[in-house]
Amino acid sequence: MSEPKVSVVIPMYNVEKYLDTCVQSVRKQTLQDIEIILVDDGSPDRCGDMAEEYAKQDSRVKVVHRKNGGLGPARNSGMEVATGEYIGFVDSDDWIEPQMFEELYAAATQRNADICFSGMQCMVDGAKGDRNVNPFADQVLTGQEEIFRLRRSFYGPLPNRQKWDPVPVAVWTAVYRRSLIVNNNLRFRNIRSEDKFFNTEACRMASAITAIGKTRYNYRCDGQSSITRTFSEHMVDSYLELFHELLVMADGEDSTCRNECLLRARRGIIDYTRVACQTIAGSHASTVQKSKAMRKMTDDVSVRTSVTGYPFWKLPIPQAVFAGLLRMKATWLMLSLAGLKVAL
Repeated sequence: MSEPKVSVVIPMYNVEKYLDTCVQSVRKQTLQDIEIILVDDGSPDRCGDMAEEYAKQDSRVKVVHRKNGGLGPARNSGMEVATGEYIGFVDSDDWIEPQMFEELYAAATQRNADICFSGMQCMVDGAKGDRNVNPFADQVLTGQEEIFRLRRSFYGPLPNRQKWDPVPVAVWTAVYRRSLIVNNNLRFRNIRSEDKFFNTEACRMASAITAIGKTRYNYRCDGQSSITRTFSEHMVDSYLELFHELLVMADGEDSTCRNECLLRARRGIIDYTRVACQTIAGSHASTVQKSKAMRKMTDDVSVRTSVTGYPFWKLPIPQAVFAGLLRMKATWLMLSLAGLKVAL
């Protein structure tokens, strides 16, 4: 049997409610020559059993059962059994339009690209939200100088009025040549925002990268406007680990681009700290627990490195206010303003 054109890796954990919508959207792709790899990451619900049923219905479906280890390691397990010319990813609570992988594969092969990116469509309670079109659509980037124009965005935005960088960082907007992954032993790290690290390494190793202007990936944003998630000390620690590793990766860049990457990483860390603050403020933890968690973040070396001397006045007003308070370690004010945003 010849190799499939695309292997689609779908990690599953506690998503029984959404899984059928996701899997059926992949099975209905206009590009039929694909394999679908369902990775049961020790899910406590019926995801594993549902995956086995899909495999009985569709010979293109492979199932991997593994002990729970997180999103990155689950994707790695899927990549290890993939046989396609290219590899793509779909998160199991999202869904895709029928043409997605046909369009990505066609652009990648016609342009002889190691990676082909696209955009995404946010979906909120079934309604269309923000649409993020890849700004590098229809371009072919070759050589590391050109490719850097795209991959620098993975660190974070520059200090400007943009709320976020328009280049999507998520791996599920793209397909990757499997030989690029195998020959360079590319793997996801077991870390928060693992896509930043995977995409940075993949782009460093790629000879040619392209993008299309389509937004066929539907990213489920339900509930994002009202943050009520609980937090734990592990959540705080995972952010601090991310901050440290992001600065390490930026500092390891070539001297010609190191300063820009560090500047972008510092903005990324400030923005992530703001998101964490909103999560903490909107949780059901006590005031003492919230203050303790925020103090741990504001005192962190990577956070202090990022905020000290940063031109926060160039940011959008909400981010600028937060960055100023973060620099002053005004924990109570940060939590109060974040709590107000969550309530709204």
